[in-house]
Amino acid sequence: MPDDTERLARIAAPHATVADKIRALAGEGVPRAEIARFLGKRYQHVRNVLEGDAQSGGGGYVLGKADLSGVREGPRAFERDENEAEWVDRRSQGVYWLKPRSDGSLLLPREVAEALQLTMGRRVFATFKEGRLEIVSGDTALADAQALVRKHISPGRSVVDEFIAGRRAMWGEDDADAEGGD
Repeated sequence: MPDDTERLARIAAPHATVADKIRALAGEGVPRAEIARFLGKRYQHVRNVLEGDAQSGGGGYVLGKADLSGVREGPRAFERDENEAEWVDRRSQGVYWLKPRSDGSLLLPREVAEALQLTMGRRVFATFKEGRLEIVSGDTALADAQALVRKHISPGRSVVDEFIAGRRAMWGEDDADAEGGD
C-alpha cells in the first residue's frame, strides 16, 4: 500500500538534499520504490544512495528488498525554470555567465535552447576539451560528420554501391541474381 504523500512530504521537508531526503524516508521504513516515485527519481538513484551508505557504514540503514512494481523509469519531463535570471547572467549577445544548480546542472538561456532546437528527448552533441565545453545541435553534428567523411571520398564515388557490391561478392551473388533476373 503506497504511503500517504503528505506523510512523505513531512518526512522529507526538513532536508535540503535529495540524498538526505532518501535517507530520511528510508529511515522511516518507506520502500525504495515508493521513495523513487515520491521524489521523481530513478529507483537506481535511491538504491545507490542507500547501498553507498550501507557499504561505508554510515547510518543505521539495513539492506533489504524493495517492491519494484509500479516503478516506471523514463526521462523526466523538461521543466523550464521561470526564474531564469537567477541562473543565467546575460553579458552581451551570445555571452553568458551560467550558475550551476545544487545538482550540478546548468540552465541554458532560452535563446540558446531554441537555437539548439531543444525539445524533450532530442539530443545535442557535446565535446569537452581543454577546459571548454561545446554544445551543438544534432543536425549540426550530423552535418559536421558528413563534411568530415566527404573530404575522404572522391567525387562521383558511391560508398554505398561499393559496400553492396562487396557484400554480393562475398555471398557469391551476381548482378542478375540480385536484381531478380533469370
